[in-house]
Amino acid sequence: GRAEIMDQFDPGTMTSTHSGNPVCASAALASLQEIIDKGLVENSARVGLHLHEGLARIASRHDDIIGAVFGKGLVAGVHMVQPKSKEPDGELAFRVVEAAFQRGLLMFAPVGYGGATVKIAPPLTITTDAVYEGLEVFEESINAALEQACE
Repeated sequence: GRAEIMDQFDPGTMTSTHSGNPVCASAALASLQEIIDKGLVENSARVGLHLHEGLARIASRHDDIIGAVFGKGLVAGVHMVQPKSKEPDGELAFRVVEAAFQRGLLMFAPVGYGGATVKIAPPLTITTDAVYEGLEVFEESINAALEQACE
């Protein structure tokens, strides 16, 4: 990079050199432009409605072990609880994520209180059909995790 950019800070005074360098800044700007050009914020809002409607249906069918569903757009959290309780069930959340993985649906490791929240954050480019497919696999994974608990 040019000296007037690269020499702005003395060594040791910049704590994020891995993210504040010109290459990363250029990549960030290109990513933002892609989000704008492809309408990904609008897609997130539109497709996110389908995600949250589907999660609400799943939660109503499993209201004894899903304590809450929260989020916005294409980010959601499904908090798993011990049956008919408000106590977090991190083991169940882990089994759901593991069952989803075995079915080809990649999810984050459980997060939050008691490690019992299944985080859902598909790519901003996801389609409604892919969300429906993911919801189907997610519910299959919940059922498989519950069956495993009964064994």
